[in-house]
Amino acid sequence: MASQQVTLSFLLSLIVGFSLIALHSSQGDKDGPFALSVVLNASDIRADFHHFWRSTGFCPPQPHNDASFDLSSDMAQNLAYIGALPFNGITQVRIHWLLDLIKVSRISSAGPVYNFKLLDSLVKLMHQNGLALGFELMGSPSGLFTDFENRTQVFWFRDLVSVLATRYIKKYSLDYVKKWNFETWNEPDCHDFDKIKFSVQGFLNYYDACSEGLEAAHSSLVLGGPGDACWPDPITGKLTKSRVLFDALLNHTIHGTNYFNGKKGIRLDFISLHEKGDAQGLKILEREIDASKYINSKYPELANKPFYNDEADLLVGWSQPKEWRGTSEYAALIMKFTQRTLLARFQMNSTLSEEEHDKRDKVSVDQDTKSKLVKQSYTTFVRKPAYILMGMLPLLGEKQVYLNITKYFTNEVLSNSSDFGVLGTVHLPEETTKSSDSWQVTFLAYGASDPGTNKTKAFLDLKWYLNPPKDVKDLKLMMYTIYMKWGDPYVLWKLHLNSTTFPTLDDFAQLREMENPGGNLIDVPVRQGFAPIPPAFELEDPYIAIMHVCARPPVGPEKVVGVRLLNITAGQVMVVWSDENIRTKCILTYSVEWSPSNPNGPFIRINTYNIIVNVFIYETDSDKKVQGFYRVRAVDYWERKSSASDVVTYTDPA
Repeated sequence: MASQQVTLSFLLSLIVGFSLIALHSSQGDKDGPFALSVVLNASDIRADFHHFWRSTGFCPPQPHNDASFDLSSDMAQNLAYIGALPFNGITQVRIHWLLDLIKVSRISSAGPVYNFKLLDSLVKLMHQNGLALGFELMGSPSGLFTDFENRTQVFWFRDLVSVLATRYIKKYSLDYVKKWNFETWNEPDCHDFDKIKFSVQGFLNYYDACSEGLEAAHSSLVLGGPGDACWPDPITGKLTKSRVLFDALLNHTIHGTNYFNGKKGIRLDFISLHEKGDAQGLKILEREIDASKYINSKYPELANKPFYNDEADLLVGWSQPKEWRGTSEYAALIMKFTQRTLLARFQMNSTLSEEEHDKRDKVSVDQDTKSKLVKQSYTTFVRKPAYILMGMLPLLGEKQVYLNITKYFTNEVLSNSSDFGVLGTVHLPEETTKSSDSWQVTFLAYGASDPGTNKTKAFLDLKWYLNPPKDVKDLKLMMYTIYMKWGDPYVLWKLHLNSTTFPTLDDFAQLREMENPGGNLIDVPVRQGFAPIPPAFELEDPYIAIMHVCARPPVGPEKVVGVRLLNITAGQVMVVWSDENIRTKCILTYSVEWSPSNPNGPFIRINTYNIIVNVFIYETDSDKKVQGFYRVRAVDYWERKSSASDVVTYTDPA
């Protein structure tokens, strides 16, 4: 029987970036198993809590002006997955070489005439998935721009930026484009300019053209940079290249003269750098500290600017095939970096993160097909633990609460460089109209050591002081976990499926179930003060536990919207939806329902396990089994169902 070849991609290698000024460091905990005492007081609010990790990105391969990667069916799936993270888990995708998607049709007496067809298609895909662009003004349409000391080209580039921004404001609204972070050419001191002459003055002229072009479109559009990486290592002092353009740009924004209007001082809405970790998580933090100290001392006028590390790779060289990238070890490290950043208390007012660029571990998959003559190829994705974590982090609230973590017997405070950590937040419902919103407390604990180091474990004793509001009558606690035994499809594939090159449909069913965190729902007594919740559990390494306490909302969840269907291959459909109308985060599962022949039903639930992200892959062995009508319902912790979404139809894509 002929085989059908598929590229199986373990989705989304993620890494988190930070913004901070100082961090205390001490010896980590490598002395074997030990016990930790944790006290959480939900009524003791200490600070605002910002969900700063909501950006990811990718770089298309050479040639950059070939849109086949950006607009491929693989990328359509990838962006659908990213947009399907619950409750705006990721909101921005930062993309290299976007301007190379624009073509020059002709040069008129008024200047270049552009064809935006390919870029339009990509922006449409982003908008469809509810994602904003991290729009690097990087590339040269049809190779038009060669020298930014050429006055004509500088003015043409300003006009291009203005036309581009105005175009998408008209297509999608100012509110949408205002969410974009426009950014300068990526890592300018690394000199990857694709044959464009970028002298220091040319780079400053280019920056002014970016700024003035955006200003002409609308004054509220955001521009930052330089997204630099090639500057001295803070440990060795080794200079890879130079930071000439980085320093020139920052100095220019303070003291320079605008190329177009001659005014002194040019806007810079955020400062971006790329600090990476050499496979050691705390190295990223140390380098960010050094970078922020350098900026604050040399450019004090910019000390209050938001500071983004928007390519904070744990390991330089995102495409290096490291096995830990696909496992729960990576997810736990992301959580560790996130908690360490928050612990440092030096987030700036719009801090973003950059997950490491999409890395794919490819395997061929064999699937029986009725056609003996046709050999087809397609790609499907299996979600990594890092992606699963990104689906859990939205459960964190908007306020940090008091947490005390010490070692048993000694009462020694856990060091900032420990491989274990905790985080606590509270969500206070909006006091407006009746909705499914309610009071919530979230506790997160992790064990995470750097790749290649010794592992240990901790026994965690947690004492809850919930103190719920007086109107709360019913509480439930959901405990989600990610570790090697659950929420880690790669380990399942390797150890239990023997790294099979050809997964069957049954194998895929096991992998799909493992794409979700292990969940356990229990009732919690409503009382002030100490809450007798099952307090102790073992914290392994790697391990992530998220405990979400939720007050019963006055009503069930709101209606699911935006259901749509993407064909993967014969007999396989991706069902995607939006939770934008849903006010509660106390979602037990979504019920994906299908009717083979009638939009009025009867419908049957086709997901055999609970799912908390806004996507489901329906995999069968024939197109006939997936054709029909689909709808989705949300189900809360009390098993109250929302009304059904609008029904959508799937027919044979051929």
